Amino acid sequence: MNATTPQKLLYWFSTGLIFLLLGWSVFSYVFLHEMMAGFFIKFGYPTYIIYPLAALKLLALLILIFNRYNNLKEMVYAAYFINLLLATSAHVSSGDTPYHAYMGLIAVILSYLLSNKVRGKPGKDLLI
Repeated sequence: MNATTPQKLLYWFSTGLIFLLLGWSVFSYVFLHEMMAGFFIKFGYPTYIIYPLAALKLLALLILIFNRYNNLKEMVYAAYFINLLLATSAHVSSGDTPYHAYMGLIAVILSYLLSNKVRGKPGKDLLI
């Protein structure tokens, strides 16, 4: 855990952006459901996945905050990266410019690459 100050700042900035994106997603999926359902329909995704996505993104947020289990943290980064790739492609194919998804992709990569150096690798895995 010998991270330099610039590495720590970059990690916390990128991870903070991930927290904001995940938190906003959960909030908007639950409390702005009608608007989000319109976006999902526009992008060709079924609306029944909105509430499960909200629950999974809330769980992902908690896993990243507590940084307790290494295998769960790895799964969260991988799943959120895939989610952002799909969001980016959906926005681009519908003619939008997904600046938030581009920023999220960069943030996920930076946060993942720096997480073990800044916060330390969790010492255990869940159920394995």
